[in-house]
Amino acid sequence: MDFSQTNWTLVGFPVMAVALSVFVYYACKRQWSWPALLIGAAHLPLAFMHAVAPFRGVLDPSYPGYGSGLIRATNSFDIFVFSSLMLIGATLCAVIAVQNRPGIRNAFIVAFDAMVLILLATPVIGQLLSGEFTNTRVEFGEYLQFGGFSAFLFEFSLIAVPFAAGLLWAWKKMNQESDQLSENNPVTY
Repeated sequence: MDFSQTNWTLVGFPVMAVALSVFVYYACKRQWSWPALLIGAAHLPLAFMHAVAPFRGVLDPSYPGYGSGLIRATNSFDIFVFSSLMLIGATLCAVIAVQNRPGIRNAFIVAFDAMVLILLATPVIGQLLSGEFTNTRVEFGEYLQFGGFSAFLFEFSLIAVPFAAGLLWAWKKMNQESDQLSENNPVTY
């Protein structure tokens, strides 16, 4: 079967609905604070941006490949692995954040956000520092493409800022439990 003429939004929207439903399920438990809800919600656009690529990379032989930040993939397996990692990782980070619990589980958010900042945001931050905003180009398939300063702002506000904030928030939450443990069990000499 030839998938090159498939309307991939019909695949992407159900995947996005699943990711959003899992997030909303945990948000409805009302364990979140406003910062936790914002950090969790900030991870969802990355998941949504990677909703189609795992499927299209494997099924569509005319798929031109995947490129984001420092990552370039043309092989269907590489596209599947990286885009699935982004989709599942961002959704898991959103769920962990909205649960708003201190402890080691936040280490996943720290590690994931650090990886996103290194792999995806490094070129964006480099463009900011060098003043080369106009070279930025964002492409969501063949039909939604834009470039220039608007593409730079899009990438900076969706990739660099939320994941830097998420990393700092999760680091603080991760260390909250160790602070509580040391207060409950003071060391006496």
